[in-house]
Amino acid sequence: MNHDFIMQYRGGKFDLPEMDIRTYREEYLMPEVEMESDIFYDLRVRHDIRPHRLIDSTEAEMAEIRDFFNANKDTFYFLFDGGEMIGSAMVRRNEIHCMSVARRFQHHGYGSLLTKYCINTALAKGYACVELRVLNDNTPAINLYKKVGFTLL
Repeated sequence: MNHDFIMQYRGGKFDLPEMDIRTYREEYLMPEVEMESDIFYDLRVRHDIRPHRLIDSTEAEMAEIRDFFNANKDTFYFLFDGGEMIGSAMVRRNEIHCMSVARRFQHHGYGSLLTKYCINTALAKGYACVELRVLNDNTPAINLYKKVGFTLL
């Protein structure tokens, strides 16, 4: 059974404010794992995605996560504000993956800014559209993506 939606953006680039966006560094791994453990716990429980908290990964699983980040370090973007990690997302080809915003920074426009940055990144590579997958019961994320201009396929 498929538990996700594919969404697509077909608009133009966004004018964005100056943002502190950085690509992956090793010191971002544990803060990212902790952030995802917090914000995706309920979704992972509902969909029985194990471990429910990434922070509870086995040593072998953490090695896989580390390898994944290192393999995608040039396409994994981290948004900072005042030196604090706000959120992250990966853009591979014309697809946005692994979008997250720390719980305490949600509902402040950071998710929208990070999504728009990712869209601009994909469009700058010459793609005509940008796609992403979202769990079908992740209503806050679906609403955010619709607000930015994504439509369900």
